[in-house]
Amino acid sequence: MQKTNVASMAEIAIFAGLAMVLDFFTQPMSIGPWISLSFKMVPIFLIAFRRGTKPAIVAGLIWGILQVALGQAAGGWLNLWQGFLEYFVAFSLIGFAGIIRPLFNQTLKKNQPLRSWAIMVLGILIGSLSRYIIHFIAGIIFWGSYAPKGQSALVYSAIINSSSCLGETLACIIALSLLFPFIKRFLLIN
Repeated sequence: MQKTNVASMAEIAIFAGLAMVLDFFTQPMSIGPWISLSFKMVPIFLIAFRRGTKPAIVAGLIWGILQVALGQAAGGWLNLWQGFLEYFVAFSLIGFAGIIRPLFNQTLKKNQPLRSWAIMVLGILIGSLSRYIIHFIAGIIFWGSYAPKGQSALVYSAIINSSSCLGETLACIIALSLLFPFIKRFLLIN
């Protein structure tokens, strides 16, 4: 049991670090003026599918802490509550992708690649939406005053955050779909 805990903790640290490296060293690819593709959530999804919800939540939290500690917190902190929500809570919630892990493992063991892939995509959607719901709420509460004149904070937050969510989610689905045939054995823990 202890060996599993040490391995799990090491993987959490490694995957949080990989997310930070991707965040730090890769530039999002733009599609039009609003949508940018970014693969930085991929490591958190990998730990979610391999270890489950709790380890992925911890990895997301560590990634959020690293962003703040290393000065990568995009847009900065308006106040303590906004920073807490957008860096600690939002990044932790990516780990909710791990909710699908039992079903995902079951389909992997039964060698059902199409079902496994569909469940993986569902996990990506759950993790991405969980994160961006927090960004959307923070956008209304804390960033709404930056909305163009005549536009409500709700619409402004929806536009800004949905474009980010769409681009990052799509990029993660593409990346993990391409990697899926090669990482199936890695994701399955007996």
